[in-house]
Order: sequence, then C-alpha cells, then structure tokens
Amino acid sequence: MAKFTKSLEEKANQLAAYPRKNKWDDSIPSMLRREITLTVEQIQRLRDRHDEQFRRLLRVECYVDTELMQMEQRGARDVPFSFPQEDKLKQRLFDIEKERRNLSLRLEEKTQGLETKLLELINKHQQLDI
Repeated sequence: MAKFTKSLEEKANQLAAYPRKNKWDDSIPSMLRREITLTVEQIQRLRDRHDEQFRRLLRVECYVDTELMQMEQRGARDVPFSFPQEDKLKQRLFDIEKERRNLSLRLEEKTQGLETKLLELINKHQQLDI
C-alpha cells in the first residue's frame, strides 16, 4: 500500500473513532464522519473479498498443476505429440493467470474510486472542523 494511501486511511480511522456522545447527531461533521467510517469499511471489505478470491484461484491453480504433474509422471515423455487433456490443463493455467490479472485490475480501479471519495470526505470534514 502506498504511503499516502496508508496515511489517508489512518486519518480516516481517527475521524471514524472520534468520540461522540451521540454518533447519530445531525451536525455536518458527524454526518461526514459516518460517511468516512462507511467508506473505510467498504475498502476493507473489498480487500477481504479479493483476498478470498485470490486464495480460491491459488487453490485451483495448485489443483491443476498437480494434475499436470501426475499426467507427466504417468505418461511416456517419448511421445512426440501432446495429449488433449494435458493441453486443456495448460490452457486452464493460462485462464487462471488471466483471471488473476483481471481481478487485480478490478481491485485497483474500485479501490482508487473509494480512496478518492475518502480523500474528498476528509477534506470536507477538515474544512468544517476548523
């Protein structure tokens, strides 16, 4: 995580944890703190969900790799042609890598949007709180 992003989230967490007797008061700074809290939680849920998806892809990749290695051990490597099942497994590995890249790209795009929103909310809060 970039240094600025980390400091942005730390500031957001400080604002979200700001002690108030009534968190649901109608003041504008309080409303902004609630939005900041929600945005921080959305960022964390997004990261958790993507971590879970990356782990699933890794599990599938390990399974496919294991199948490929077992096929290589069973089959005679002297055969000059490739077996269709082996080609399917290799293609599956390429598909997994493609999905991993797409997932990373989607995570980055969504995270950037939420971080931009978080920065705007913090700036608004700072302007009102002075």
